[in-house]
Amino acid sequence: MAFNNSKTLCPFCNGVNKCSAESESACWCFEVQIPKSLTALLPIGLIDKSCICLACINAFKENEHLFKEKYGPKQN
Repeated sequence: MAFNNSKTLCPFCNGVNKCSAESESACWCFEVQIPKSLTALLPIGLIDKSCICLACINAFKENEHLFKEKYGPKQN
């Protein structure tokens, strides 16, 4: 899977992440607990630099196994 490094798109689904971390107001993601096992799926260069969208955070929390099948590293 190729990850994007856009500040406006989720690195997993490529959907708009609605990040406002660089604006004057606090971003929604500061209020959401993001599982470390989810951020661990990102390449090291994107950790703490790319905002995961709320839909992907919720999908991961609902079914970690299914999320990893869809977005995790592919194993041969």
